[in-house]
Amino acid sequence: MRSLCAAKFGCSVKPLLHPITDASQTMKEVDKRLRPRQFEYHPSDSSLMAVGTLDGEVVVFNHETGNILSCISAFGTMNGILGLCWLKQQPSKLLVGSDGGSLRLYDINCVRPKVEDGYCYPAVVFDDFEQLTSVHINSTDDRCLTSGYSKKVAIYDICTGQRLQLFTYMHREPINVAKFANHSPNLFVTSSFDRDIKMWDSRQKPWQPCYTASSSRGNVMVVFSPDDLYLLVSAVDNEVKQLLAVDGRLHMDLGIVSTGSAHNYTRSYYMNGRDYIITGSCEEPTIRICCAQTGRRLRDISLEDTGWGSSIFVQSLRSDPFRHFHMAVLAAYARPISKYEIIKVNLLSSSHSAEQHQGGLNVICPSCDKGG
Repeated sequence: MRSLCAAKFGCSVKPLLHPITDASQTMKEVDKRLRPRQFEYHPSDSSLMAVGTLDGEVVVFNHETGNILSCISAFGTMNGILGLCWLKQQPSKLLVGSDGGSLRLYDINCVRPKVEDGYCYPAVVFDDFEQLTSVHINSTDDRCLTSGYSKKVAIYDICTGQRLQLFTYMHREPINVAKFANHSPNLFVTSSFDRDIKMWDSRQKPWQPCYTASSSRGNVMVVFSPDDLYLLVSAVDNEVKQLLAVDGRLHMDLGIVSTGSAHNYTRSYYMNGRDYIITGSCEEPTIRICCAQTGRRLRDISLEDTGWGSSIFVQSLRSDPFRHFHMAVLAAYARPISKYEIIKVNLLSSSHSAEQHQGGLNVICPSCDKGG
């Protein structure tokens, strides 16, 4: 079955694209149009997704039907949602962080399904973390990690919200993303615009990194592979590398051509476990799919809004953890008005057979038989 899906992925000329944050009638019942800024698939329910908005709201909805399960309006219109992370062992709970530094834990079973004026009471309120850009929870669901547009990282107790550790000057420049390992509750990695990636063990004294690895440009993000064997590092302007997690040695460089822009922020994730790597950059309309074993470029998917003849730029993306060769993309439209939208991509279905679902979107898939 796995090889059959891979063969189908290889011969599907134009994958099916389906906008989900402005497509369903249920979504349109929300008072104002959603302006998504962050999203995460649910860890155990294949139909659910959490979307954080630029207006400080979080909407949990069924991405298959468009039905809203919960709406959280707690941060105010001046605080966009930059951090979302589900608890794995208590999957009804969602950690939410805003760019204003607020950090809250919510139980979606205790939140009303409609957007209403008024405050949504969190299960836990955490000490603020200024200039927050990233939140993550460890494998045992008892600690959370925050980083931001600063040189600090903090670890909090999930149950009490108390800050347990505050690490300062871990890097020379802001730490955009910090991630715990998937299977070790004490190991975490930080990625900074100072070009360094550092592995840390929170038990280690004196406080120093296990190792440091460097990119040639500033690092936008890093993630562990699902089995924690590798680190996938994304630096500015298409510099994507896979490192050995044990010591930071280079395992593979995807060799994607740079554009020359210092603001072309690149993000990458694994797909189908760690079989594939999907990557995109914020000044380009292209999703690149590469083999995670060899680095070979398998396919490029270029997005275009046929209704207005403008490109759609890739702000972020995630693979669907339950469906092979499915993903979702946070896309930005430049014109006629600036807007964000989440688009589901099905690499196993062709747009030719389901044009009514396209919503004015077109996919251009040039030949990509060049190596990684």
